[in-house]
Amino acid sequence: MITEWIPQFDRLAENYQQKVIEQFETLPLDEIRKTYEEVYVNPEPVDMTTVEEVPFVSREELDAEQLAGTAKEALKNGEVAALLMAGGQGTRLEHPGPKGTFSFDGLSLFELQAKQIKAAGHAFGRPVHWYIMTSDINHTETLDFFREHNHFGFEEDNIHFFRQEHFPALSKDGGLLLTEDKDIMLTPNGNGGIFSALKTSGMLEDMKDRGIRHVFMNNVDNAVVKVLDPVLLGLHVSEDNDVTSKSILPKPGESVGRLSLVNGEKSVVEYTELPEGAGDKFQNGNIGIHVFGMEYLDKAAAEKVPYHLALKKLEHMDENLLLVKGEVLKFEKFYFDAFRHARKHMTLQVDRKGEFSPLKNKVGKDSIETAYNDLKDEGIV
Repeated sequence: MITEWIPQFDRLAENYQQKVIEQFETLPLDEIRKTYEEVYVNPEPVDMTTVEEVPFVSREELDAEQLAGTAKEALKNGEVAALLMAGGQGTRLEHPGPKGTFSFDGLSLFELQAKQIKAAGHAFGRPVHWYIMTSDINHTETLDFFREHNHFGFEEDNIHFFRQEHFPALSKDGGLLLTEDKDIMLTPNGNGGIFSALKTSGMLEDMKDRGIRHVFMNNVDNAVVKVLDPVLLGLHVSEDNDVTSKSILPKPGESVGRLSLVNGEKSVVEYTELPEGAGDKFQNGNIGIHVFGMEYLDKAAAEKVPYHLALKKLEHMDENLLLVKGEVLKFEKFYFDAFRHARKHMTLQVDRKGEFSPLKNKVGKDSIETAYNDLKDEGIV
């Protein structure tokens, strides 16, 4: 059985075989096989005839002052938490460490966001709890970085770290892979694993115990993100939404998913799954900024969301137990696949300037230079 999944198993020394057997016995093999067949062997392309523009509002249509007042009350009452997705490394930036530790003029991405959350706590008289999703590849380094920086002035009890869940990477033949240390290769299961990770880690219950009702979520790599944006937060609270999303008007061909209706249900069609040129028909680029209600988070944590395929070049052991770097199948969940379970979902479209400056690449578009220039334009550095 195990050699069907790991052909080179018999070549392993006995002590490694025992370790691999123990890891193998914990795997959901039926789910892995089904995922491989459905996502890689027989994938279903996006049926663009089922995709429509999502309804949205702009800031100009709203009473920003009134919404900010609503957000202030929720913050004063301790009903709001910040949630950060920070499971990645700075590999594409050639930065040695978690992406959140990348710095501009001595200010790390983590600190840029910490300052905003801490300022909200000071302004409204009670600390805002910060929940940070790491992964196995950066968890220890992230915690060390926060300790080295005295948690950026936060009380330790107000920052909560939890780990992303994992799923095996596979060969194109559907076999399991071994790492250099001769472990079965597991990779983070994508940002869509955030809901179940919140639940299994106990963070969801922790939020409830603290009386939190609204959770503001964003990515670590948006250099100019407005964490706890009072207009978005106020819109969410005042409209009693399950999900409230922030969007921008995408540039032609831009690498952002499109907030949309798929078969009449709120979703995002990821840019990697759009037919060429199809994304230019849609006006709402997903920038990974959302507010969730607690009831929705409970519901999303209980639902299964599908996996999507990502081809990645990763180091692994070949059939002769030699270390090689080649393209493998990585399977990822997307959090927005759970949007269809939302009772009420609104989208707020904002200007890109001062809202969205992704740090993805060392040079070129969405790079260190573009993020730094945007930070300077906003007077942040």
